Amino acid sequence: MGAQAAAGPAVPRERAARRAGGLRFRVSQVLPAPGAGWQWGAAASVLLALVLHTVIAWGARTPSFPFDEVVLLQYSTFLSGGEMPTPPRGAGYFPAWSVVLAPIWWVTGSPAVAYRLAIALGVVVSLATIWPLARAVTRLGLAVPQATVVASLVMALPSRAVQSGYVTSEKMLFLALACTMLAALRLWERPTVPRAAVFAIAAVVLTTTHARAVVLLIACVIWLLLLTLRSWRAALAGLAVAAPLGSLAFWSGGLLNQYLGGGFSQDEKVLGTVRESRPSLMVRALVGQAWEQTAGSLGLVAVGLVVLVVLVWRELRRERAFGPACLLAAMLLGVAVLSVGRWANEGELYLASWRRLDAWLYGRYLDPVTALLVALGAAAVLRGAGRRVVGVALALTVALVGVTVLWLAPDAPTWGYVTPAHIPGVMPWFWTLPEATSETWPWGLVPSLTNDNRFWLMASLPPLALLAVLTAIGRTGRRGAPVLAASLLVVTAAGTLAATRATDHFQQLEGVVRCSPTRSTASRPRTGTPSPSSSTAPAHPGAATTRWCRTSWPTGSIPPRWE
Repeated sequence: MGAQAAAGPAVPRERAARRAGGLRFRVSQVLPAPGAGWQWGAAASVLLALVLHTVIAWGARTPSFPFDEVVLLQYSTFLSGGEMPTPPRGAGYFPAWSVVLAPIWWVTGSPAVAYRLAIALGVVVSLATIWPLARAVTRLGLAVPQATVVASLVMALPSRAVQSGYVTSEKMLFLALACTMLAALRLWERPTVPRAAVFAIAAVVLTTTHARAVVLLIACVIWLLLLTLRSWRAALAGLAVAAPLGSLAFWSGGLLNQYLGGGFSQDEKVLGTVRESRPSLMVRALVGQAWEQTAGSLGLVAVGLVVLVVLVWRELRRERAFGPACLLAAMLLGVAVLSVGRWANEGELYLASWRRLDAWLYGRYLDPVTALLVALGAAAVLRGAGRRVVGVALALTVALVGVTVLWLAPDAPTWGYVTPAHIPGVMPWFWTLPEATSETWPWGLVPSLTNDNRFWLMASLPPLALLAVLTAIGRTGRRGAPVLAASLLVVTAAGTLAATRATDHFQQLEGVVRCSPTRSTASRPRTGTPSPSSSTAPAHPGAATTRWCRTSWPTGSIPPRWE
């Protein structure tokens, strides 16, 4: 990333390519000026993303998250002027998304209608994210139609599309992150006081979306401090906005949690894990989460990581500056520490009263930042990244898959409970998950294509295949780039459609319980993975009176096990 590679005639393409920074930009590498084909392709890619998000959203009939959906909806009705139906039990749900949802309650008083409107609004926010993401991608040397295809590809991936099936803050968090990154690029291109203020405001809004976004705010503040080496006026203006307003956003979000009866305890969990966890558990969590990101992005996140390392090196070595690539690297490091630190403990991985597969692969925290890496990787391969870049990504992927399949998978509870929104990237392979229990599962089973542990190996094949093909063919030419883009969109669409099996199953498993006035959680259907209620976890006391598909709010307590 770097200065904008303008596509207009006023800036020669060769000079624009050199200014773009990052890869070894050459005129032969830059895609030709987009003709009607790319423009039609851009429109088709946006339409495809809309269809995929709509298909996922169509299956969402009632809330299936006791915390993640219901608490935010409770906040929204409170912020619209209503009262809290029951004290929430949350874990850091900040008010930004609830503020957006609040006007829905001025239109309808029916929880069922409000939920469907909230789901629809989430789809709109997801599609709106394509614009800032595409504008950021143009800084990599692509014209707007080509960048739009890349942004639509990112939004069409299961890791982003699956979130449209839930009323969670993930959609707004990623929109705010994309806008923050675009503002950072614009600030780096021309460090002025107004652009610094816009970047700082975007970082503050990002903080209000979720408590975990505070690590992204910290990265932004540190980056502004380093920006003083280039423009002290712009840096001080940004710091004057980001530091106090960001602190206020985080403090007020936590205060709202406490006032409404919730709370935020994840910071204590992360710090406790970092202090007490064994290194082997840290490695297991890191490997599992890295594998989930790689499998869920067709390996493009690995290409993006290689490109990011190159960009950071060039900023530090050649430009002697801390540019946008350094900011993205800092964000990635911060959220990786948060995510690994949250799940790398024996309680989550081994000793929980009900076993969770998603605890071994948790991708939800990393997904927003790694989506930027996916965009970086997709732009690189479309621009013709050479064998050196893709080959390194392939080598990293082979090593990661080998460690995962041979070391991590044999000990993991592949049969364990799965929440699609926690590991959305690998949900196209949900159908391969076995049905078993801790007593019946053959521990130590190395995955193969035919045994009960095949999930790990089958989900690893698409990224390996794509990177191997790209390494074999080398740079894509002018004719190859559109073919590659179309192929990626087709494969991505197939994966997201396959993920509906997981989202529909989860809706049936959890959402139907909240719709039935007579059904007990002890009788939840089991098809593929056992639910918490089928183990030693207590039944949901409010299940018999929770009627989101009718007219009333939940009146019972929410089980504290859900994240």
